[in-house]
Amino acid sequence: MIFENYIQGLLDVYKGWRGRRFVQGVLNDNRAVFTSFGGNIYLSDIVNNCINRIATEIGKIDVCSVVKAGSSIAVQNDDITRLFRFRPNPLQTTKDFLEACVWLQRKTMHCFIFPQWEDVKSTNGLTYRRYTALYPLNPASAELGRDETGRWMVKFYWRDGGTDVLPYDQVVHLKWRRGKNLIMGGGNDYGHADTRDAQKAVETLDKLMQGLPLSIEAGLKLNGVFTSKTKLDADKLRAARDEFEDRILTSKAGIAAVDVAGDFTPIQSHQAVIPDTTMRFVKDIIRNRYGVSAAVLDGDYNDAQHAAFYQNCIEDFINEFEQAMTACLFSQREQDVGHRVRCYYNKVEYYDTANKMQLAQIARDTGLMTLNQIADMFGIEPFEGGDRRLQSLNYVNTELVDKYQLDAKGVNANAESKEPDESGK
Repeated sequence: MIFENYIQGLLDVYKGWRGRRFVQGVLNDNRAVFTSFGGNIYLSDIVNNCINRIATEIGKIDVCSVVKAGSSIAVQNDDITRLFRFRPNPLQTTKDFLEACVWLQRKTMHCFIFPQWEDVKSTNGLTYRRYTALYPLNPASAELGRDETGRWMVKFYWRDGGTDVLPYDQVVHLKWRRGKNLIMGGGNDYGHADTRDAQKAVETLDKLMQGLPLSIEAGLKLNGVFTSKTKLDADKLRAARDEFEDRILTSKAGIAAVDVAGDFTPIQSHQAVIPDTTMRFVKDIIRNRYGVSAAVLDGDYNDAQHAAFYQNCIEDFINEFEQAMTACLFSQREQDVGHRVRCYYNKVEYYDTANKMQLAQIARDTGLMTLNQIADMFGIEPFEGGDRRLQSLNYVNTELVDKYQLDAKGVNANAESKEPDESGK
């Protein structure tokens, strides 16, 4: 609540926008209410474990500001890179910030990020933005529409009953899944999370987990009925029963001798056995919703399984995060000259030793990596003189290939056309 109040105070700088009214909505369903009907699947451990697995991996991404000119990419030491280096805002580290974005996106279908900046005038008289913080927002709902000037605006409804209206192009909006409303996103046609199938699977899994202990407990309670053929009063019958139970408990051979005539009728109890295929089917419905396999969820995966996890979950987030952040944080002119927000995710650390050795050999021969970078792949500390690149002499720069071939042909041609001198040499 303190965090939301802090954000509420930051939004006071946009009080001028609060009086704007919507004159045109997006389609007929321009409001996304971040609730899930029919139950809350996020109370399930397997659902939260899937989201946490994705969030943990995305929390390892390095985010920075770059300038791309053709095939050349140069990292900029500007305020955006500085914020993502350690703390995008005073309350969160970069890892916390990225994980919070994933949790909001996966649970509410939307993640809004509010960039805080101050206007700075340069020496040449131009004004530019200096970003001071980035905050993930957690509204109760959001509505998208136009103001009286035709500008796209987003209206936030907060859980304390307050509202705020901001220009849509000044807020980063990450979406997950699509319904009828393609602009606002969301799982169903009204911007809500569509959890119908997942809800059924979660309820079925919960019943299975509750039923197993009851079945085991019931199977251990009553194993048979002893019927006495002698007429006894209640006290003597109770004493005979207790004596019969004591004989069973103290019997080592499994045979009990009784001095009361009667019959023992065993009760056939069968404990419920749930096939592995059934459990796997129910869990797969939940895991498939988030693109997380059983191997990845258990942390026991190989290179191929991690590559599939990257393509299903990590790569999609990186693409949307880069595009949304670039469109919001940079002006059109800055985008035209190559300013971008880039995410770098180290996939090499998930390779096994054999693949790392093969990559290290390629990197050494081609000069792709420094010696310290290769050492870091194997967990070896950097050493003095390790910041140099090696390259095999069997490779040549592509720009020098033609020159090399022409020079070689020229030498051969001169050697063949060289006439002997007077001495015959």
